[in-house]
Amino acid sequence: MPPLLSLRRALSSRSSAVVRRKLSICLFRSLTKRHAPPSFELLRLGRKHFSSGGSHEPTEAAASLASDPRRDLATALLDLQAQAPNYVNLARLQLALRNLSQPPGHESIRVAFLGLRRGFGPSVDSDSGVTAKRLLRFVLADPLNKAEKWESQLEEHDLSQPLIVRVGAIKSSEELGGERMEVATGHSIPEIKVSSHSLNEANLEILVTLADSLATAEYGDDALAIEDSILAPTVEVAVAPRGTLTPVATPVHMALLVGDGVLGAATVLSTPIMEGNDTISVAVNFKQLGAEDLSGCPFTRVNVDGAGEGLGLFREDVGNAMRYQALWSESNLGRISEWLTTSVLPNEAATTKTPVRNLIQSLLQNASAKIQAEEGRGLSQALEGNIAPHAAARLNQALSEWAQNAHEELQQRLEVAFTSRSWRKLGWWKLFWRADDVGMLSSEMLARRFLPDAEQNIIYLAGRVQEARIAEGHTNHPLFSAPSNTTSTAVVTRSEIKWPTHISFTKRYLQDKTVPALQALAQKLVLQSAGGVTLTTALAGLTYLSAVGAYESGAIAALGLVWSLGRLQRKWEAARDFWEAEVREEGRKAIRATEVNIAEVLDRSSKSQGDQVERLAELRTAQEIIQRAQEALERL
Repeated sequence: MPPLLSLRRALSSRSSAVVRRKLSICLFRSLTKRHAPPSFELLRLGRKHFSSGGSHEPTEAAASLASDPRRDLATALLDLQAQAPNYVNLARLQLALRNLSQPPGHESIRVAFLGLRRGFGPSVDSDSGVTAKRLLRFVLADPLNKAEKWESQLEEHDLSQPLIVRVGAIKSSEELGGERMEVATGHSIPEIKVSSHSLNEANLEILVTLADSLATAEYGDDALAIEDSILAPTVEVAVAPRGTLTPVATPVHMALLVGDGVLGAATVLSTPIMEGNDTISVAVNFKQLGAEDLSGCPFTRVNVDGAGEGLGLFREDVGNAMRYQALWSESNLGRISEWLTTSVLPNEAATTKTPVRNLIQSLLQNASAKIQAEEGRGLSQALEGNIAPHAAARLNQALSEWAQNAHEELQQRLEVAFTSRSWRKLGWWKLFWRADDVGMLSSEMLARRFLPDAEQNIIYLAGRVQEARIAEGHTNHPLFSAPSNTTSTAVVTRSEIKWPTHISFTKRYLQDKTVPALQALAQKLVLQSAGGVTLTTALAGLTYLSAVGAYESGAIAALGLVWSLGRLQRKWEAARDFWEAEVREEGRKAIRATEVNIAEVLDRSSKSQGDQVERLAELRTAQEIIQRAQEALERL
């Protein structure tokens, strides 16, 4: 079970929200404009027109606007900014809106190279900061050219002040280094321009700065909050005219955390970064240790000194190419270069770049998590407002424990089920004699492994809620409602429902709808494979009778057999993986729906429903906006 989210407290007034928006200013040039892009102004005008209650029919332009998923996503993000500014990172949201106003496949990408500081001392350049600058230099440097001016500027820069490296074609020597970019009003930050043959068309901007260790009491083990902080690092910039330092948020699409030596590795390992996340990568510089010494560590081992030595040898004499290649391969900087260039280059298909999609997906997930946490706090307040304090505390704790145990049970039991011997009986090569057993084995697994304890415990918890309500005299309406999105034919009246039935309804849906479809697919694949083998065998026989030769005929038969079995394996394994994912997702939805159902009951039982109902309605509206944004993102 992942750790509970410890989210930042929502701002309590409009003024504090305005202050936060003022401080969440992007340091990059493209976000310094005060006016929104024309397309977003059109969206605002369109929403104002259709909400005015006029009798005019929608125009063709408005219809095409509504059908464009990119503009639908921008509209949803703007609505999220207006409806729930306290639950979304405004700096990252502005970056996402900026990307959506750019041509698909040619969005500007921002990457942060963050040297991890050891401790919280003054802003001085540490070993990890030097490593971060050198690593970026070697990744961008062209070994076929002599050392350029920007390379020395990059290494000599003091990272007590952040630096922006803008990658693009350089038209004249005047554009090289030494510039200062004005940011917002009165903010300034050094900037250098770099020309890279492979990245000039990527529209790439790189922030190089130092970052404090994130393993602090402010975040704890909250991976989502830490990810949000890494992808919107706060840097201190000088404000004119006094030159005072002010913290400013700088949102990026991707981030590379750079450590140096054993202490750097310890700092990285103490930061609970989400595993399997390509948006945030980690590199630690080691001069002596090999890959076998660091096997299993969740970071990339690099040798910056080796890469620098190889680059110097190659620039000194092209004859050292073999030595350069060996040192470059040993330094492992190729993995960092590949991580940087894989997703940032423009694509001819005119599809949204992967870092932009990851940015929006992360933004929506974090906002949804904060809203759900706020719903939990509202539920706790509603519970304490109607039931006796000691009973409210017990019910609140019982609800949290049930939800945590239910998620753990779903994960553990399904993991055991999908690795069990009975599930392995449905392997693709056993499907020829077990195709008719797919339905029986799948239904048996659902009956035994799909949240049996959670279904029983929710009945006990519902009884405790009923007991507390009877003590307060609330017995005039039923406790719970039936699931609204059910396909079951069972007729259940409201007065008959005594506990949430989402888990049982979900189990029935999986057994009645998905299991028969899975069995039908298994039988279809077996028949198709048998038919393919039969046809190719017949073709091989006819070929042999036409005096082609036994070897050629056997090759045709073997090719048909391999193709048919390979197709059976691919499609069946994909279907099993899809069904496993669907069972897990439906279980998660059932747990969440059950928890929300109890929350609604407790919310109705509150004596002070006015403010709480309005607050929950706003949160649910924000959740609907997030759902609308996610649907538009899937249609991109």
